[in-house]
Amino acid sequence: MKGFDVITALKELISENVIIVSSNGNISREVFNLLPQPQVYLRGSMGLPVPIGLGLALANPDKQILVITGDGNFLMGFNSSVTTAFYKPKNLKILILDNNKYFTTGGQETVSSALDFGSFLNSLNIGYSESKQAKKEKVKNNLIEFLKSKSFSILHLQIDSGKLQLENIPWQPKEITQRIVERLTK
Repeated sequence: MKGFDVITALKELISENVIIVSSNGNISREVFNLLPQPQVYLRGSMGLPVPIGLGLALANPDKQILVITGDGNFLMGFNSSVTTAFYKPKNLKILILDNNKYFTTGGQETVSSALDFGSFLNSLNIGYSESKQAKKEKVKNNLIEFLKSKSFSILHLQIDSGKLQLENIPWQPKEITQRIVERLTK
């Protein structure tokens, strides 16, 4: 499965209460075009989806926060996953879509293959953490189990490379901020 397949599968599984923080590049374009709007679409914020998700989760305990990030972005902000595991906000979920590439910038290989994600996630000592291959016949159930967890959760999915031809997000950062603040304060 490709990342956009996983994001598409999320559409029927998330409620209006879920606020998504999507990493810059293809993932934000896919979230913008495939899931309900507005969300937090990061642009040029490499390594920051997890700390931004942590801040939103702590500041908005009544909202469910879902971070969708790629392996390159996750690895760039790797230390924030340890900080987040320390705080363990029950309303935060992190979905890592790992194609072992910096796909947005040309497909250069990341170092994700050097990390045993299963062992790393287990070491965080959080309620739910899994590392799996994204398979069409199982991904929906994997996502349901991940999303229904009552604790801080991380799901690492190994995916195939591939992207949809999507337009860039037409909103500038100031407009993204205004729209998400309006949504958060309703």
